[in-house]
Amino acid sequence: MKKIFIGYSGLILFSFLLISCSEIQSDITPPTTISLHKEGVTNPASPNFHGKLVEQNNWDLKYCQQCHAINYTGGTAKTSCLSCHRQPGGPEACNTCHGDFSNPFSIAPPRDLKGGISDTSRGVGAHTKHLGGNSIGSVVECSVCHIVPRGYSDVGHIDGSPSAEIIFSGLAIKNVTGNNPVYNFEQISCSNTYCHGNFSFTKSESPYQFAYTQSAMVGNNSSPIWNVVNGTYLRCNSCHGKSESDPSPIGHINSSLNDLNNNPCANCHPGVVDYQGNIIDKNKHINGKINVFNIELER
Repeated sequence: MKKIFIGYSGLILFSFLLISCSEIQSDITPPTTISLHKEGVTNPASPNFHGKLVEQNNWDLKYCQQCHAINYTGGTAKTSCLSCHRQPGGPEACNTCHGDFSNPFSIAPPRDLKGGISDTSRGVGAHTKHLGGNSIGSVVECSVCHIVPRGYSDVGHIDGSPSAEIIFSGLAIKNVTGNNPVYNFEQISCSNTYCHGNFSFTKSESPYQFAYTQSAMVGNNSSPIWNVVNGTYLRCNSCHGKSESDPSPIGHINSSLNDLNNNPCANCHPGVVDYQGNIIDKNKHINGKINVFNIELER
């Protein structure tokens, strides 16, 4: 009898707890969705724009991946970053941070990391002029001045440095004489680059020695200021000329752009420049070679 009593007592207690839990559960309000982001998170003009949040975290996208998944497809936030970041790489694409967001092929800064678009900003400057708007020579690839990371998380890419490292290679060091190319961060200026006149071609090695007045032809090795993009460094004599009227290299016979009686440039450099001084084939100019009489000489 005692065992039967205990059994009934346990059954009654269990039924009471079950009913009580059912009543409690029915009174609980379902949890609300908690968002890390404030209003304006997708509006670039808003102080709450998510790009500013990424900047505050030193451009570390791991904070985004915590909620939006490692591949940015939604994760626990259930909101995919790829609905806006449609370019290959998603948020890790080059133009997300320092390019034209609407154009995945424009990775040179048309704006700096603070959002500024003025070419007088050191973060913008002549980037577009070199990479996309070079009117007198071929495109200057990013790798000429920077070590280009293969991926967003490569060592040295996002390292907390306030300025991008400048390490010259390729065309910048082609045929250079004397000091190696350097970039001065305080003066915002590069110097000793082949592209801006640090070159020397010796008379003794040339098949066209008649064009020499000295033992070598040299450029004037200018030091352009990065955020001066008013055309100053597009003038012929800014890199290899003695004057605007005679833009030929130092040590070159007297020449001119369009004086038919004074050895115009086009006489010896047809296919590169016309008789009005316009570059007509950018691939034959500032390419590390000498283009004379439609012959391309490697140096």
